[in-house]
Amino acid sequence: MILNGQDKTEALGRYLGERVKAYDILALIGDLGAGKTTFVKALAEGMGFHGDVTSATFAIVNIYKGDPPLYHFDAYRLRDEEDFFQVGGEDLLGDAAVSAIEWANLIEESLPENYLVLEFRRIDETTREITAKGVGPRGKELEQEVAKYEDTRL
Repeated sequence: MILNGQDKTEALGRYLGERVKAYDILALIGDLGAGKTTFVKALAEGMGFHGDVTSATFAIVNIYKGDPPLYHFDAYRLRDEEDFFQVGGEDLLGDAAVSAIEWANLIEESLPENYLVLEFRRIDETTREITAKGVGPRGKELEQEVAKYEDTRL
């Protein structure tokens, strides 16, 4: 789907934030500046969190309390899957939280059997292309939610 403007990326994030539930995992893939963190901020808002949501690049994981909580991971600085394991990432993915993982392709082997891949591609300064692919039954349900969102935009 093509999203023209940051507000459209935010709208998708809020939409999914209203639909995710505990144990859902969103694997976010895309280059720097593609809109992943913008999406996560709006996801948190859609989940009912209204505080500051910041990049997790230096912290590796930011935890936002809510029902369910949101775990915002950024795997950009990790060298490999072992680093993810060392910071407790695999354990956190088993918690009753929603996990949004930026640069998830770097820790792909650590992902469980159900998740939604959202691939962000920067077309120009304001336009993004986002592709959704569900893995496992719950991942496929979330993929269908993205498709429903896209249908409502037409």
